[in-house]
Amino acid sequence: MSSKMLAFLLLLSLYTQGAEAVSMEDWHKADLSWQLPADEITELLAGDKSFLALKRAAFTPKVKGTMLFIPDWSQHASSPKNLNLLRKEFNDYGWDTLAIAVPDAPLSDDTQDLENYKNQLQQRIEVAMTSAMVSNGTVIVVAQGSSAALISQLYADKKLQEPQSLILLEAYLPAADQQRSLPLAIAKQQVPTLDLMQQQGNQQVAAQWKLRKQLARQQQKLLYRQREISGLIAQAETQQRVFKEIYGWLSYQGY
Repeated sequence: MSSKMLAFLLLLSLYTQGAEAVSMEDWHKADLSWQLPADEITELLAGDKSFLALKRAAFTPKVKGTMLFIPDWSQHASSPKNLNLLRKEFNDYGWDTLAIAVPDAPLSDDTQDLENYKNQLQQRIEVAMTSAMVSNGTVIVVAQGSSAALISQLYADKKLQEPQSLILLEAYLPAADQQRSLPLAIAKQQVPTLDLMQQQGNQQVAAQWKLRKQLARQQQKLLYRQREISGLIAQAETQQRVFKEIYGWLSYQGY
């Protein structure tokens, strides 16, 4: 039985079970298994739970390293909000790409729910980093939304191995008290960081934009760059601007 047929049967099974009994991650997994080529799809194991990952190889003789893509907790590994374009585009520029599924979003803004999510996310990133470093020691992390914010905290607290570079796509946390701590976390982690904000995006990011730069200077963060992206995120030309900003940032660092 083909992988496409298996994916179809899984989707049918999930539907007949009732949506309330099915996690969003399972829906995304079944949907991507149906849509994408089988050779892109793999699974990684974090503790006793497996999770989906999408792998693509560079189309160049020499591979620079691996770009690890981590979606927002409301998005999947092939999110049309930048990640799908980026994970494919960078293959032409010497990068293997690995995009991972993230756990379902916390049920509430409660601190404990957020910590549980962060712990699960940390486990998955540790596994993905190990997988990415098997073939090449250079890893660039591109993280989106609330996942990006939590990753910044994990780096600041030295709970994750740092990559060679970090790209934040609209990093924010939904609760105001949690969001207030984010600029300092971004400033304290010493990973070279490109911080991207959508001009018509999340207002919480815009409200802290100046403070992030000020704290980065205060904490003597050596490599920190901010860029504001104009245009709507769904537009192809806007996503190309994001790609060019990331490409320019990596070129500046010598990659």
